[in-house]
Amino acid sequence: MTSDVPASTASYRGLLALVIILGALIMIGVGALIAGAMLGAGRRAEAESAQPFITAVPAPGARLESAELQGNRILMRLSSGEGDELVIVDANSGRLLGRVRLGQ
Repeated sequence: MTSDVPASTASYRGLLALVIILGALIMIGVGALIAGAMLGAGRRAEAESAQPFITAVPAPGARLESAELQGNRILMRLSSGEGDELVIVDANSGRLLGRVRLGQ
């Protein structure tokens, strides 16, 4: 019986070392996932806040008659002394997509 004790102690040491190494690798992997998620969220917030928005669409003297939201587009009807006009703006980026002059 004394011959089995040293062999089992060596195998337990090997298994214990393997468990410790694998546990450390799991902890490093979880830490990397958390760090990646935090860095990705920070980049997304910067990208969303850095987009320019239109602050003045109508020409001087123009009046906003109506506005509609259709999907991610904003459709505005403006009226001025020169006639009516439709202005189309991308709601996500604030970019001016087009202007359409209506017949007089």
